[in-house]
Formats: sequence, structure tokens, C-alpha cells
Amino acid sequence: MNYYELIGLEKEPFSMTPDPDFYFDAKHHSNCIDRLEISLRLGRGLNVVLGGIGLGKTTLSRYLLNRFTEYGRDFKFFLIIDPGFSSNLEFVQHMARLFGIRIQRDDVMAYMNMLEHFLIDMAYEANKQIVLIIDEGQKMGPSQLELIRSLLNFETNQKKLMQVVILAQPEFRETLNHMPNLKDRIAMSYTLQPLDREESKNFIDYRLRVAGHPAPGELFTDDAKDMIFNETNGYPRKMVVLSHNLLLEMIIAREEAVTATMVNRFLNQKQFTQI
Repeated sequence: MNYYELIGLEKEPFSMTPDPDFYFDAKHHSNCIDRLEISLRLGRGLNVVLGGIGLGKTTLSRYLLNRFTEYGRDFKFFLIIDPGFSSNLEFVQHMARLFGIRIQRDDVMAYMNMLEHFLIDMAYEANKQIVLIIDEGQKMGPSQLELIRSLLNFETNQKKLMQVVILAQPEFRETLNHMPNLKDRIAMSYTLQPLDREESKNFIDYRLRVAGHPAPGELFTDDAKDMIFNETNGYPRKMVVLSHNLLLEMIIAREEAVTATMVNRFLNQKQFTQI
């Protein structure tokens, strides 16, 4: 039996995986998603989402994919999870494999030509709008970003053949500042912010509700959720990690709820035992 079943849950409420079912529609995340969807539907080209570590960029991208899967059949999405490629050739080879292009070449321009023909075929024969989502965009070097700029040049008189969404940490802004030709092409940019206090409390309750708890407000007291916010400053990943550990503490202590006393005790133990 899994630990969460002991407290009447159907699945783990505080998993570290970017499950779109657990996407919480906080005001900044909601605003970002809406702006992204409008930009993609209008075919604007390049979109950039910035946010610190643990702010939910990856989960947001998975939720975006789900949203278009349900309501955007004219779109076809491709995802690059880790763009830390060692060379431009490795980058375009990966993109070719991603798009299902099996022909092998040994130079970047040959791959770029194949990618262009693929995008043209998708636009005219399959009537699909291609969207490339790149997570961890801060790992990309200037030369690979220059290739992205070149891909964005592929267009008809009516629309771009490919759209790109880059999700990155805030330091990516400095990279863009040194690439004005790319920066000028950004159609939509957004910087995610941490959740506020009320959103953080609702975030915890929401995840418990999605996991199957009929009354999530009873499992974490209000004071406990206040302390969780104070400790994590509204960063979703930090809240997930802390809330998970507190649930385990509750089960081990055979308590019925996570209380402020329990949070305080756990945080003191954590400081004492931290590596």
C-alpha cells in the first residue's frame, strides 16, 4: 500500500513530476497561459517565458500541451526537454529525429534544408501549425539560438511555418540582451512570479483535492499552510517538497492533520540534520 492510500487519497498529491492534472491556475500562471495561447493561435512566432527555479515552468508547458490537445487539432507540438547540445550539428540532428526525419547528413545546412521542407509539408499538406517547446532554454548557446532565429524565418506570405516557446530561468534575459536580432522577434514574453499567501494555501488544498481528498482543508490547518508559505515564499516546487515531507511526518506520528506545531518541529529538525 502506498503512503497516500493510508489517508484516503487516490494518488500522490505532492509528486515532483510535472503532471498537468496538478497545474494550479494562479494569477500569473493563468495570465501567462492565456497570452501564450493567443500568441500561438495568431501564429506570432517566438514566445519566451522566464521564471526562477521551481516556479512551475515545466508543469505550465505540459498544461499548455494538454490544452491544445483538447482544443487545437490544427497544431502539432514537439518538446525539447534538455537543449544542452554540444554543437549546432547535434542540435539540428536532434530536431530532425524529433520531427521524424530519418535521413542522415553530416552538415548543418543540409539539415536546415530538410527541416524547411518538413515545415512546408506540414503547413500545406497536413495543414498543421508546428510548435516547438524548449524547456531549460538558458542552456542554449548563442549559435543554437541563431539557428532558432533562422527557423523562424521560414514563412509564407500569410504565416510562419513554425512557432517556438522557450521556457528559461531569468539569466536567459541577459543572453537575449546580447542578441538583439533574436530579441526583436519575441512576440510574447512573460516573467512568472511566486504565488501569494492565499494562492499558496489554495495550491496545497487543490493538490489534495485532485489526489482525491474530499475535504483538503481538514488535512492541513490554516496556520500550518501559513508557515509553509513563510518557509517557501510561494515557490510551488518548495511547497510540494515541504508538504510531502509533512504528510509523511503526520502519518508516522499517527496524527490526523498537519498542524503549525508539526511544521515548526519538522523545520527545526531539518535545520539540525541538513547536509
